[in-house]
Amino acid sequence: KQWYQRRVRGPEQFVVEPVLQGKYGLVALETHALSYKSVKASREFITSNIKREYQGLWVRFLPDYPMSKLLLNTRKGGGKAKVSEYLDYVMAGRVLFEFDADPTSATIIYDGVSKRMPIALMLIKGKDHINPAKVTDIGNRNRLGHKVFDYEVEYANGQKTIFKMPKRLYKDIEMTRVTMENFTLDYSWYKHKSFGNDRLRNKYGNPF
Repeated sequence: KQWYQRRVRGPEQFVVEPVLQGKYGLVALETHALSYKSVKASREFITSNIKREYQGLWVRFLPDYPMSKLLLNTRKGGGKAKVSEYLDYVMAGRVLFEFDADPTSATIIYDGVSKRMPIALMLIKGKDHINPAKVTDIGNRNRLGHKVFDYEVEYANGQKTIFKMPKRLYKDIEMTRVTMENFTLDYSWYKHKSFGNDRLRNKYGNPF
């Protein structure tokens, strides 16, 4: 019997699909089920930020898996519920979007799509990813237990690069701020108390 709920971890190594048409691509770094709402929001953001001379956008996944959901406060029985949304189970290393843009617009698109997607993404260049590339997860967890998205990318020609996702795009940055505020301890109430041995306090003085 399973006595605890297992934590879904991303793979330590995965292969990035080749970019077929665009100058840039957005790759999923985690395995997750993406809904049509995130696809629509990301596609509209990319279309609005692509300049007129660059008119290329290719969506490489399609949410076609129906997900049904019963209404709240519904009794048992009555058959299967209606379809509420469509999902697509995306594996790590899959290219989600390909687009043509200049470097400045590509960075803006990368930031905007990362905020609209529930997973971590990586921005890649199409000329570097004509062939599949192997990605190794080299990031551990910080002292708060949050994932650090650091990866080593090995190309088909043998070259290796390090990709570090910007800290501004971390999903748990607000959680980290709240946790650090809770970790801030106030020792003002313990000023009249001695921690440890009294002889050490008399010899070296009170630390407060």
